[in-house]
Amino acid sequence: MSGRAVSHQATRRRGKKAGTSRWARRTRVSFRSAWRANRLFCYSILVGVLGAFGARIFIWMLEWGERFFMGGIAGYVPPALGMANPAPIFGGSSVWLIPLSTTVGALLCGLLVYSVAPEAEGHGTDAAIASYHFRGSRVRPIVPLIKAIASSITIGSGGAAGREGPAAQISSGAAAVLCDLLRVPLAERRILVLAGMAAGLSAIFRAPLGMAIFASEILYSGLAFEYEAIPFTLVASVVAYAVNGLFVGWDTLFLIPPGLTFLRPVELGGYAILGAAAGVVGAIEPSIFYGVRDLFARLRLPRHVKPAVGGLLMGLMAMALPQTLATGFGWVQMALTGGYVGALLLLLVLAKIVAMSLTVSSGGSGGVFGPNVYIGAMLGGGVVSVLNGWFPDAHFLVPAFVVVGMGAVFSGTARVPVSTLIMVVEMTGGYGLIVPSMLASSISFIVQRAVGNRMPYPRLYESQVETRLDSPVHHRRIARGIFSLLDRPEASQTLAGVTPPTLSSLVRFGRSISIHKGRGRVFSWIVPDTGRLVGQPMAGLIVEGGSPLTLVGVVRDGDLLTSDGVGRVQAGDALILAGTEEAQERFFERHGEGIRPTVAD
Repeated sequence: MSGRAVSHQATRRRGKKAGTSRWARRTRVSFRSAWRANRLFCYSILVGVLGAFGARIFIWMLEWGERFFMGGIAGYVPPALGMANPAPIFGGSSVWLIPLSTTVGALLCGLLVYSVAPEAEGHGTDAAIASYHFRGSRVRPIVPLIKAIASSITIGSGGAAGREGPAAQISSGAAAVLCDLLRVPLAERRILVLAGMAAGLSAIFRAPLGMAIFASEILYSGLAFEYEAIPFTLVASVVAYAVNGLFVGWDTLFLIPPGLTFLRPVELGGYAILGAAAGVVGAIEPSIFYGVRDLFARLRLPRHVKPAVGGLLMGLMAMALPQTLATGFGWVQMALTGGYVGALLLLLVLAKIVAMSLTVSSGGSGGVFGPNVYIGAMLGGGVVSVLNGWFPDAHFLVPAFVVVGMGAVFSGTARVPVSTLIMVVEMTGGYGLIVPSMLASSISFIVQRAVGNRMPYPRLYESQVETRLDSPVHHRRIARGIFSLLDRPEASQTLAGVTPPTLSSLVRFGRSISIHKGRGRVFSWIVPDTGRLVGQPMAGLIVEGGSPLTLVGVVRDGDLLTSDGVGRVQAGDALILAGTEEAQERFFERHGEGIRPTVAD
């Protein structure tokens, strides 16, 4: 056999071997991806079961706390859920003993939390958000237990706090402990912690779809989602809802009058007014909430007893307005079906904000979603009373405005318009009100951002970040994209001298970069919603008025994409362009400056 034939056969063998190796590698990668997805699916089911049982245990503890503190000490029983015409029950001396109940409960909460697990103070959802973004989704195993006990005491004694914060921290903490036991990788751990949050909330509020989306949306204040987690939050949420239903049945949390629906387009004007009012309330509330926190921080008292001071002040106010005690969901039910309406409800909006602030911002343990459902319901009832007085022929329906208000306030305050819209509809069964709820929630979100950004505290959840690009969770992915850009052959001339830190500064902060000894620029430009480039192929961006521009990459939904993996321009894309300073100026002249970056040579 000739040497050439031997060489040819060897080359073929090497080619087959290389092809086999590439096939094997692709197979292994595909298998690992399938196993990871199936593993997360199985873990999500387990997390859903844990979330449901955690929620049931917490509710049982909360009911025991209400019987012992509010019922046993003050003789007060709030209106019950699940009844068409609930009513509160007051004992003979209940008004005078309300401050004793709230103070004792808050004192016990402070002593427990600050002696064992300080992380359990405040509203737990914010702690869960902070854990996701900044702490690797890690939670000390003792925290869920302390949170459950402290919150059941706080709310059970009459503290104006909600169930969702404790449920979120308890169930997400349980998921974190499970991840520790199973040694789950960090990326999967974050997803499962969000699944745990969705599971606990779904069981508490019987709203599986809304809570699954909420767990992904609440992380960001700029209408962004952790979309990779949604399939698994859906699984955990559905499982938790089903398991919880075995114990409590399948009725919605609130009852509404039958046939409540939207039929008259003229009513949209009233719902728009409600949405604007909800946005203003949502903008004011965080500054009151955190302003009270700052006041308590300046008190020269041991932090163990500060919640007792808040509990005492809250109890004194509740002597005149017992409607502000605990979650207040029974009073919401009265507004829905018991004819509880009038201008007094507008006073209760402010009173509940103050009561919630005194309870939670002083160091107590409890959530803020429940109080905001109450605030929204009272705002809806108060606004419709005023509107029916001004426009008697309009005949606005009180229960409809109460339902829409329940979602509108929290949509703005927490900046989660999509999930809140869904969860309120699920909690009430008011699917016929989806259209006015969409309008009011959207207006509330827009107004809250416009007004709230001018307030000392713009949002209720401080640990939220604006977009995925701002979350440390995604910085490593963006860094990988930056290095991949610099390694591309076509970038060797365009980005000569650009380093990963400077390009990272451009991506994160919009600072343009000087290249080619000052003769060129790399700059970013955010595509506006109405920009002429929306929907255009990327090839149309190469030349501007005869001056060449190179599309280096695009930041979309927190990911850094190379120019060949983008397709068409979308609104909100951050384009990274390189060219001469003249080309940059021509680009801005043609398309508008938008958010024009500052120069950072």
